[in-house]
Amino acid sequence: MLTNTVSNIPVCYETANHNVKFAISFGEGKDGEVYKTEKERKNFTKNYDVEVFESGTGDDYSKGYRVVANENPLVIKIGDICVQSENKNENSKYEYGIGFALDNAAPEYYYDYSTIPNNIERDGTMWTIQANNGSSYNFDQNPNANYQWMAKKALDEGYKPTEKELELGMEETSQNTGLIYLTFMVFRKLKPEPVYQGTSRGGGGATRGGSGSSGGSDGATRCIGGSSGARFGYGNEASSASVKSTFDYVEGTERFVLPIRLRIADSSETSNINCSQHLKGASLNTLRRQTMTVPF
Repeated sequence: MLTNTVSNIPVCYETANHNVKFAISFGEGKDGEVYKTEKERKNFTKNYDVEVFESGTGDDYSKGYRVVANENPLVIKIGDICVQSENKNENSKYEYGIGFALDNAAPEYYYDYSTIPNNIERDGTMWTIQANNGSSYNFDQNPNANYQWMAKKALDEGYKPTEKELELGMEETSQNTGLIYLTFMVFRKLKPEPVYQGTSRGGGGATRGGSGSSGGSDGATRCIGGSSGARFGYGNEASSASVKSTFDYVEGTERFVLPIRLRIADSSETSNINCSQHLKGASLNTLRRQTMTVPF
């Protein structure tokens, strides 16, 4: 049952003697076709409402989340990232980070260290985000991806999309419509040898991109008038700055996959940005949008 509405999701768990903490918030992004600057495209000033659902007690207790968004590109902000080993010697030896990726179907992996799912086609790879530096990072796509994440109102229940609509990425509404899956992993790398020359080493950032942003998450965008079902997909083309990760998977740690249900606020304006369930549809929509009829 719905028990609370918050502006961010605090995540805290322990895996293989490593304590992991961070906070997730969601906001409205901007169309990459219009806003060409990555930082401007990903910046938002108000957090979306996150509805908290809880059920059961004791060993039967469970919790889930539903994000009430607008029809527009979706931005996910991750901040307050802290990873600590219970072995203090390892904390002085390693720099830590978390891996992060988003999928629109439940991902499965061959091995604990795998970063790419084996059962679905992901747009892009996985971010590696530096921990313990007090920074926050905004994302609207996976690294090396082609398209922005997009939220849009779901089709009416019972409506059967035509073959052409299915080819373009329209989605028949079901219990899986509007679900996204956030995958998190634990990474580390050896700290560099200290240099005793009176200089200080600069802090890190999000490896493989992750536009650092103050994000302005001082409050939630309160949903007035309820919400309706959403569908998630790939919007317009965009790119994010990225560099090759220097972090390695921490052996023995387990990945954490967090399912999130999206909804569309009844107060949201209607967007004409594409929202394709699959990459083929996103590519076809891009091609169609970029094709014109020349004058007579």
